[in-house]
Formats: sequence, structure tokens, C-alpha cells
Amino acid sequence: MEVDQENLQIPETILYTTLSPLPLTADDPPDSNNHEQYSVFRNEISLDTPQVDSVYSTAPDFFSLDVADEAEAEDPLPEPKTPAEPKTPAIEHKPTLEGGWFRGNGKFRSPMLQLHKEIVDFCEFLSPTPEEKAKRDAAIESVFEVIKHIWPHCQVEIFGSFRTGLYLPTSDIDVVILKSGLPNPQIGLNAISRSLSQRSMAKKIQVIGKARVPIIKFVEKKSGLSFDISFDIDNGPKAAEYIQEAVAKWPQLRPLCLILKVFLQQRELNEVYSGGIGSYALLTMLMAMLRNVRQSQPTAEHNLGVLLVHFFDFYGRKLNTSDVGVSCIGEGTFFRKSSRGFYNKTRPFLLGIQDPQTPDNDIGKNSFNYFQVRSAFLMAFTTLTNPKVILSLGPNRSILGTIIRPDPVLMERKGGSNGEMTFNSLLPGAGEPIQQQYGEHDMLCNWQLDFEEEPLPRGDGENTGAEPSRRSSKKKRKSASKENKENRDSRKNKENSSMTENGVHKKHKKKRAKHIRSEASC
Repeated sequence: MEVDQENLQIPETILYTTLSPLPLTADDPPDSNNHEQYSVFRNEISLDTPQVDSVYSTAPDFFSLDVADEAEAEDPLPEPKTPAEPKTPAIEHKPTLEGGWFRGNGKFRSPMLQLHKEIVDFCEFLSPTPEEKAKRDAAIESVFEVIKHIWPHCQVEIFGSFRTGLYLPTSDIDVVILKSGLPNPQIGLNAISRSLSQRSMAKKIQVIGKARVPIIKFVEKKSGLSFDISFDIDNGPKAAEYIQEAVAKWPQLRPLCLILKVFLQQRELNEVYSGGIGSYALLTMLMAMLRNVRQSQPTAEHNLGVLLVHFFDFYGRKLNTSDVGVSCIGEGTFFRKSSRGFYNKTRPFLLGIQDPQTPDNDIGKNSFNYFQVRSAFLMAFTTLTNPKVILSLGPNRSILGTIIRPDPVLMERKGGSNGEMTFNSLLPGAGEPIQQQYGEHDMLCNWQLDFEEEPLPRGDGENTGAEPSRRSSKKKRKSASKENKENRDSRKNKENSSMTENGVHKKHKKKRAKHIRSEASC
């Protein structure tokens, strides 16, 4: 369904100030404490949202963009018609930003089209080959046999990234055992450990019984795949079903999720136990961002390059994480963290993420290294939107390769539909330093920030931005006091010197007078 452009109410855009209280959902009672105004974004925002199609409507297949035809990169708007009488000068076509990014010998005029194609190709490269699927299926079958041998009547289910199809070549396989009838999960974990050892089919067996969710971790010898097995936790399979439905509604989710998973994994920011962003939280962040983009535009955005850059901008630069959380359910994308108990006084910078399955749960509360995640997102946004960087790549360098690094797993992999696609052929020049064509510096590394970004808000508004001024004033006071001290010492030295000289002069005058009197007496 296309939106009627004439009847569409375009919101009045204002500069970054404050938003009025967010609309409540039908199930949420009015909250008298939620009327305080607060800022969602740190730059330009809008008070209203145009009425558009439902965010859950099926998106068309954006993978069919004809990126091979350079004509698609041209401005799709029709040329202005010049009236016959009277004759007027032809309207000159103003150069656009992407026109300024044109790479002379590149495949596409638009770098976002080029980035879109590279994302699609890279996701195909990461997709499992038939051999890898067969290897995973065989490993799962052998582990299931061990479990069924111990508990013949139990229910064994796969969940996580393998079930949703969002797994990387190195992703582990999550298994949950239901209806085992065990009074304590520790008993079952020890039983699995003994059975695996007796069959000599696993290595690196590790029983973690005192965790919040007790699990056993091991590596299946024949396939080399890692397994995590838990007991009687049914929220994993439910979350997997929810994600499967979301991926079906939002085709952009899978490619963007795979790219961001690799991006975070290469920077060791993908594990929750080390303060990073887990897969479930990442998917929720993506759905909230896609939903916000869909609500703020009259038409859906299908270019993966544009959406990836928008994600980095959204979570790396714009979002006021000190006060605002994100949600992919209900009517609004944003909410005040304190209104739902998601605000942490000791760590106000944490990103609040509402669990779509359990709305009272904040799935971002354990990502205590989010400031590093945000910094990585900001670096990626800066690299992908820097015209000097894009111009310097030339015709034989990859745009996606400026943020995805070559690692041993990717370098050794041969993927794609024919199993012959390599990382170097897909992202040529990835990880290499970038030579700028223009600029003060001769070299710009792939993740080097070439401008100093304004620090994000910290705590209350009265403290925001005050720290740098206090530091600078301290430095000025120290510098001034140091100069004053030096001046005082200099004046003191001069006074001492003059006093010494006067004393010596007076002493000589006395001796001379005494000598004259003695001569006169003689």
C-alpha cells in the first residue's frame, strides 16, 4: 500500500531540545511520574510521526535491487519539464552527496548501493554450505542419542542461533532438555559428562553448575562444533520462535544481524558475560531501529548499506542512553528508563532494552561494556560516512572491508553457493590502512576517528558538558598560579640581588671613608 503523499501530515522538525511525553500503549496505565520532558536523540528530532503502514506488514524483497545496472544509481525522480513558452534556462542538476562520493572506476555511482551488494554477498559467504549443514546435523544426532539413552522419555529441543538460522560458522549449538523429571539440574549435567567421556566423543567438557542457568559445555570431536546443554529452561525455544517470526516479517534482519555479529565478535564485544551485546539483545536493537525508521519515513528503506549506517548512527552517536531505552513492542520505540525500573544509578550509560517476551526484563542490564560497544559503532559510522575514506578506496577496494577485518576463520573459509567464494575475493583490501586523497594526515587507519566527537550525556543535565570546562579552568588556574609563582620568584631574586649590591656598595663606601681619614691624620 502506498501512502497518499497529499494527505500525509509531515511533522514540523525542530532542533534538538526535548520531547513531549511518549504515547502510552493501550495496556499501560497513565504514569504521573512520566510527564517530565526528556531528550531521545542528541541531534535533530521530530515531535510527531507520520501515519504510515503497519510496521508488521510484509516487506518486499529488497534483495532484488538491480545493483548491476548503473542506471539504477541515478536519481529516480523525473527531469523537470521546461515549458515551451516562454523559454527558460534549463534547471541545472545540483550535485548530491553521493555524487561527490563517486569513484571514477568503481562499479556503482552510489557507495550505498555498493555497500548493499557487498553485504548481500558477504551473507551468502557466511551461509552454511551443504557439507557444513550435513556435519552439523550429524553432530546434533549423535548428541541427541546420548541424551535419549539416559532419559528415553525426555523432550530435547534446539534453540538459539542454529534454530533461527542466524548462526556464524563458529557459532555453538544450544540444546535444552525438557521433562527429564530430575530434581536438580546438576545431577543431569554430571550424567551427560560421564556418558560423553565413556564414549570418547567429546573434549573440553566443562560443567558449570553454579551459574544462574546451569549448563554443560563441550566440543564434539568429530565435527569440532561446540555445544551448550541446559535443563528445563523453556524461554529459549519460545524466544527462538519469536525471532523466526520476526525474521519472516523483516527480511532485513538476517543480513544486518550476521554483519553485526561478525563486527562485534572481531572486537570481543559479543559475549554478555564480558559486558558485550548478546544475539538476542542485538536482534531486539535491530528491530527497534527498523521500526523507528519505518515509522519516520513514508516508504520503507530496503538498502542494507543505508540501514547499516543508520544503525551505527542510531546507537553509536544519537541515542541518549542515559535517560532513554528502546523497545520493539507496543506503540512507541522509546521510553524513559526510570519509568520502567531500567535506570542504574551506578551505570547510567547502560542501554535499556525491553525484552519483547518479558516486558519487565531489561536484556541490556548486563552489557556493562556498552560504552566500548558504542565507541565501536561510532568509529564504524565515521568510517562509512567519510567521503575522503570512500574516495581513497579506488575501484579495487571493498567498502565493507573498512569495518570487517580478516581473521583466520574467514580467511580459511570457502563459502557461497558453489563453495569457492573466498574472503579476499569478496572484500579485497579489507584490514589494510587507508590512504587519503585529501586531508591533513597522510594515513587514516580503518578504525581511526578523524574528528573528536562530542561526549554523550552523563547523568543530570546540569552536569552534562560541565566536566570539560572545569578541567580546562583547572588547567588555566594551575597555569596561572605557576606563572604567578615564577613571577614572584623572579621579583624576589631581583630584590635580593639589588639588596646584595647595595650592601656591598655601602661597605666599600665605609672602607673608602675610613682610608681617607687615616691618610688625613698622617
